[in-house]
Order: sequence, then C-alpha cells, then structure tokens
Amino acid sequence: MQTVREIRCSSLDRYMKCPGFAQMTDTLPNLSNPAAEEGTAAGELLQAMLEQRSLKPNVTGVAKNGVRFDSDMYFHLTPIAQEILSKNVMISCEGRVDWVPSPGIAIRGSFDIQYQIDDTLYIEDLKYGWKIVDVKENWQLLGYAIGKMIQSPVPTRKIQFTIHQPRPHHEDGQSRVWCITVDELNYYYQKVTQHMTEIASGSRELITGKHCKYCPAAANRCPAISRSMYEGIEQVMYDFKQDDLTEAEIANQLRLLDDVSSLVKIKQDSLNDLACMKLKEGKLIPGYGLEEKFGDRSWKADVTPEAIECLTGLVIVEKVIMSPAKAEKLGVDKKLVKDLVERKYTGVKAVKKDFNKDAEKVFGKKG
Repeated sequence: MQTVREIRCSSLDRYMKCPGFAQMTDTLPNLSNPAAEEGTAAGELLQAMLEQRSLKPNVTGVAKNGVRFDSDMYFHLTPIAQEILSKNVMISCEGRVDWVPSPGIAIRGSFDIQYQIDDTLYIEDLKYGWKIVDVKENWQLLGYAIGKMIQSPVPTRKIQFTIHQPRPHHEDGQSRVWCITVDELNYYYQKVTQHMTEIASGSRELITGKHCKYCPAAANRCPAISRSMYEGIEQVMYDFKQDDLTEAEIANQLRLLDDVSSLVKIKQDSLNDLACMKLKEGKLIPGYGLEEKFGDRSWKADVTPEAIECLTGLVIVEKVIMSPAKAEKLGVDKKLVKDLVERKYTGVKAVKKDFNKDAEKVFGKKG
C-alpha cells in the first residue's frame, strides 16, 4: 500500500479539527520558530536527565539545534525529572510510533516519555512554551498512545496522560493529568480512523477556531479565516446598535468580537512570519523592513559579582525576594503563599465565564 500522506502526531489536532488543512499545506515553507527550537532543546535536556538518571547529565552546554541549556531550563526541568525518576521504572524517551488509520494515510511521531506501571501505560509530554496546552482530549498524546498500543500490545487497562508545562501559570498546576480506559482509547481510535478516511476521500471542509493559531496556511492560503474575519468585522462595525442592545445582544457582540480579535491576531502573526521570510530572501515588502529583537540584557556567563567589584569597587549584589510563583516551584506551600500575597486592584472587565465550572467549585461535581 502506498502512503500518500504522512501526518505527525504533533499536527493531528489540526487535521481532526479542520479537514481542509490537509489540502493547503503540502507546498508551504517550514518557517523557523525560536519558541519551538527552545522547546526542542528543553526536551533534549530532559531526555538526558531521564536516560542518564542524573539531574546534572553529561551533556554540553548547547543542544543539537544550537540553543543553549540555560539556568532557567535546569530550574524548570529538575522537578519534573525528579518526580519521574522517583518512580524507579524503565523509562523510554523519544520512542517512535507509526500507524495507519486509513489506507494511504500514516500517522507518525516520537513521544517524549513513556513507561508502564502494573496495568497502566503512562504517556508524558513536555511543553516548554508559554501557550497553555490542555491535556484532556489532546490529540497528539492520543496519537502516541494509539500507536504504542498497536505496535506493542501489553496487558493494559488504563492510560494516563501528563502534560508538563513548567513556565506559565495554570489553575491545575504545572503537570496536568488525564486518565482514560483502553475502551475509551478505542473510541478515539475509531474517531481518528473515520476522520482520516474522510480526508483520504477528499474532504476539504475548513473550520476556524483556536487551532488556527500558528497554522502555516493562515497568512495567505486559508479563505475561511479571511471570510470569517471580514464578515465578523462587518457585522460588529455596521450592525452594532449601541442605544438599544439587550443583555443577550451584548453577550453575542462580545463573543463575536472575541472571535474576530482572535482571527485578526492569528492573521497578523502569520503574515508577519511570512513577511520576515520574504525579507530575509531579499524580497521587497513596501513600507516594511526587518528589525532584530533582543531580550533584556544579562551578564555573560563568566562574569561574577566579585569581578565587577574588583573592576569598579562597587557591590552589585542585592537580596531580592523571589516571585510567589517561583517560591511555589521551590516547594513553598501554595496555601501559605495565598495567605501572604496580595494583588493590586486595576479595574474590571467583562470576561467569558463557565458558570458550570464555578458551581462545581462551590458544590462539587455531580455524580
């Protein structure tokens, strides 16, 4: 059987939410992404920690892709490695999975971390970026689990997925877990096979949403983004009647504006990436040019406070209390932190709220 399309597990979410994605991306350039490169380097360091069973593994200071292993990486990855190594089990990193959900389509990928304890298969993934990644119904992890079960079926009743995302704040913590049974995994397997069969048959339906962010087709290939954006702008700009809005109309307008703002931001970011690529190639974008971006200044790795004092006679060391978030990462009890911190009032705004979730916090979950 000839494979006509290969889908990476990391891209499976896009294909599941937008079948038309498959028809637009075959000839698109692969734009470099500094955030993704940093994430790849962090994954390489965590892998070395786990495989060498050492929190200070024998690696050089630079990853294979040229990104430096800085002190922040060690700070954020050390607790994750400690937790996994404490389980004292055989750990597999960067294991390859390949499976065929439909004739002509192959799904491929390499999971970050996998191990088995009793009848539970553990699939864990490191996300080093700042964009929040949810673990529940995460198609990338589901793709790994399905491929693993197909390749090496072992007595397994449950699968536990974990997303480790150490840097951004999340109400469920830095490591978020989702457990399902093998029967539930089979449900997702059937869903993928049905979806991939439709794509192989030529489904071109375009669906916009949060998954459009970072889509390589967002800049100039996807008519659905442009259509939704312009239609939404037209409605809120020309059909907006300020004087006689009901409460329901206010809610609808706010939802629509949220959606339009999201699509405009996606379009802008994608076009900016495309413009940078063209400018680097020497093409002319009228009115635009490249400008290098730099982070905050920091001392070189070999510069010490003692050296500065010797050169200038000035003491540049100051004792500063770390942030509450960093204190929690070091192990300070979150309840204690809550009692000791304050947040300055800066005003109010209307935001989307899940009132069912609020009710669960007060009354507990049903069932």
